[in-house]
Amino acid sequence: MPWLAIPFFDKKARDRVDKLFKVIGIPCLVILGEDGKVLSDSGVEIIKEYGVDGYPFTPEKVKELKDQEEAARRNQSLKTILVSRSRDFVISNDGKNVPVSELEGKIVGLYFSLSVYNRCVDFTPKLLEVYEKLKANGESFQVVVIPLDDDEESFKQDFKSMPWFSLPIGDKNVEKLARYFELSTLPTLVIIGADGKTISKNVAEAIEEHGVLAYPFTPEKFAELIEIEKAKEKAQTLESILVSGDRNFVIGKGGTEIPVSDLVGKNILLYFSAHWCPPCRAFLPKLVEAYHKIKAKDDAFEVIFISSDKDQGDFDEFFSGMPWFALPFGDLRKASLSRRFKVRGIPMLVAIGPTGQTVTKEARDLVMQHGANAYPFTEERLKEIEAEFEEMAKGWPEKLKSAQHEEHELTLSRRKKYVCDGCNKPGEEGWSFYCEECDFDLHPKCALEEDKGTESDAKEEQGPSKEGFRCDGDVCKKA
Repeated sequence: MPWLAIPFFDKKARDRVDKLFKVIGIPCLVILGEDGKVLSDSGVEIIKEYGVDGYPFTPEKVKELKDQEEAARRNQSLKTILVSRSRDFVISNDGKNVPVSELEGKIVGLYFSLSVYNRCVDFTPKLLEVYEKLKANGESFQVVVIPLDDDEESFKQDFKSMPWFSLPIGDKNVEKLARYFELSTLPTLVIIGADGKTISKNVAEAIEEHGVLAYPFTPEKFAELIEIEKAKEKAQTLESILVSGDRNFVIGKGGTEIPVSDLVGKNILLYFSAHWCPPCRAFLPKLVEAYHKIKAKDDAFEVIFISSDKDQGDFDEFFSGMPWFALPFGDLRKASLSRRFKVRGIPMLVAIGPTGQTVTKEARDLVMQHGANAYPFTEERLKEIEAEFEEMAKGWPEKLKSAQHEEHELTLSRRKKYVCDGCNKPGEEGWSFYCEECDFDLHPKCALEEDKGTESDAKEEQGPSKEGFRCDGDVCKKA
């Protein structure tokens, strides 16, 4: 750091400064004026958003910058976006300078990219395919990379095979554009219309899902695609999502091929997962337990493992602990299924009903909350579960006092996850007698047994205590 500091040994001074400026988190940057008075306690946010342009970091300067940005949006053109004081060009992959004026009148995609980031590595070939098809069709479409790389060599290696343009790596306009378009994820492809106005702030996902069909990336085109998707979902069958060419099977143990046609009419869970993923390994025992319980009461049920493992060995090891079917390792259907169901993280569990229609993409949460009791994962079943929870609590007091928490009354509350402060066992998606002020929980069993033992007239005053239920550590339910 090229600046000054309070000495580390001077703890009193550091504590005094913390208290003076009410520092409750770091980093914290307080800006003082020449008179020693606070100009701003939001220095971190100002620096992140405006950098050196924010100096002297006063509210007046921040307002001036915001007004300038708003004016720039109103008067936006390709030149106001891409041209800077020191540069009026973009560069081609052979290092030539191409005037920004040559791009005016075209639809331009600003590709915010980091060449070593996996998601950008995966997206670039898809964008290239769309770009080449549009060029072949004679469309006036161009791409300009907004490079976020620090490593110039990595960028050059990646860019030399690209047919489009780029800002120079390290260009000062890169940070400005990231702020201007409120960059929040990678890859991002901002679409600028022929008039220089922004059409869309990010069409990367649309290109991944629809390819060249998403062009020209207008709201009208996206509305059309939504209708196409709705029609596709309405016509969806198990075979339409799991059969591709001669790939019309899943595999069981030992690589046995099971025709997809044998699974038609069943309730299916598509289990997107991988051995390398710690949450996947943690979720697997819960899913196996639910699977066996569901199969015991309904054989028209199956799970299909769709792997994101990195090699055959990891796939084999992980699949060996599963009692269900799988797509073969490296099967191309995995990519189309991931796109169809918008898989952005794993584990993910998609429920498919007997007709082949999607029931829910949130089946993992339902298994975590309710286990096998959530089957068949429909809205109707969730309403039944809710009714069962309400029925379970009938006759329980709305409030009670506990010797284990004498400070406040405990209130009967629905709690997703907690640890009972009485028996130290976890509870999930169930009832708790809870003190919000102290974050104190008691399982109903713990609270009511104590209440029954200490209050001889509790039944008369509060209604009958709820017997005939069991608490298994995850949730309290009727026996």
